[in-house]
Amino acid sequence: MKVVLQAAAVMAVSVTAALAAGDVLDGKSAKKMLFSHKGSEFVIQSQDFMTDADQTTLNAMAGMKEFKSVFYYGAIAAAPKHGLAHKATVATSNHHSIEAAEQAALAECNGLRGGGAKCLVVAQILPKKFSLQSFHLSASATAAFKKTYLRGKGPKALAISPRQGSFAVSKGDTAATTALEACAADGAKDCQIVIQD
Repeated sequence: MKVVLQAAAVMAVSVTAALAAGDVLDGKSAKKMLFSHKGSEFVIQSQDFMTDADQTTLNAMAGMKEFKSVFYYGAIAAAPKHGLAHKATVATSNHHSIEAAEQAALAECNGLRGGGAKCLVVAQILPKKFSLQSFHLSASATAAFKKTYLRGKGPKALAISPRQGSFAVSKGDTAATTALEACAADGAKDCQIVIQD
């Protein structure tokens, strides 16, 4: 996966929430809204507390092999009191929206910061050629949709957990029920069908 670093400050990206509860797309409609699962962009979100050293650290992180393989949607959060070189700096990835990735990173960072100002997002991992869409999936779920869901005919369903990032694809007469059960297998309590044919 190629990661592109944008060193200049970028305004925070605000994407619409996933489809309202109960809204389900068919495969053809979903395909038009999804990005390629093969690439991402590493976008720095400059914050007032960041030093030149912090900026250099983020630049270095973007060039590291580990971050070149990070799946969108992801976020890095850090505690203003401590800067990036602290255990509270947290990276998340493979969520179904940038909002979910940021919330997960901020929650974990705030749990580790040990006082001081609340954590802030310092970087985002977005799909290549990102633009606002009303529907989005993680890179892994997008790959499963394109490689598994779209192949073959007959009943099929894709379920996701918007909060945890879990997902499942199922086919057959009980596709929706099976997808929901598989999605919830790791403890996700908010699984919902988002694509069904």
